[in-house]
Amino acid sequence: MPRWFWRLTLVGVGAVFLVVMVGALLLRLGAADPPTAPDLRWQDHRLQWASGPSITVPSGEDRWFDPPTAAALENSFTLHLRARLSADSDPATAWGVWIETGDGMRVIYAISGERYTTTRLCPPEPPAEIEDCPALHPDWRWMEYNRLHGPGDINQITLHTESPGMIRLRLNNERMGIAPIQISGRWGVWVRGGREAPGTITWAWAAVYGR
Repeated sequence: MPRWFWRLTLVGVGAVFLVVMVGALLLRLGAADPPTAPDLRWQDHRLQWASGPSITVPSGEDRWFDPPTAAALENSFTLHLRARLSADSDPATAWGVWIETGDGMRVIYAISGERYTTTRLCPPEPPAEIEDCPALHPDWRWMEYNRLHGPGDINQITLHTESPGMIRLRLNNERMGIAPIQISGRWGVWVRGGREAPGTITWAWAAVYGR
């Protein structure tokens, strides 16, 4: 083989190696992380306002909670909620985040220990069961999602303003649906006991970011 061929080969290999190293460095610096509003406004690791750090909910019972006023959402925000359903809970136990719209309605993003998720639009005084609220989109009734973890493992719900008035749902950092929602700034959490037995939810972290 001519000498120029080997030189060209070495240059090519070196370029590939450099691209791989730069890519790895960018990943370590967070280039692949989902977008988040830049400024931490509020966080809580115990959620005592939601009967935390752990709450046991009787079978079939729903509860709604509001955080302190300091946790209010800005027009451009990222909201994280992380929790774990105990391993011995009824897997039908569910929990989630709700945000209030400008006209007082509540959009609730919920997940269950059976690894199902739904997004509903409820009135200011929610019914006894969120299933009585219409789904925000026809495909967003209870549906199975295999990236959710079952009882005993932590799950995270994230809501993020992707563009003005457009709220993106992420489950365990995986992109889900996006919807146009004009928020009031008020939000909270929701829990429901299992189908046949109680469920225990341990809150791990809630945080609000703004810009």
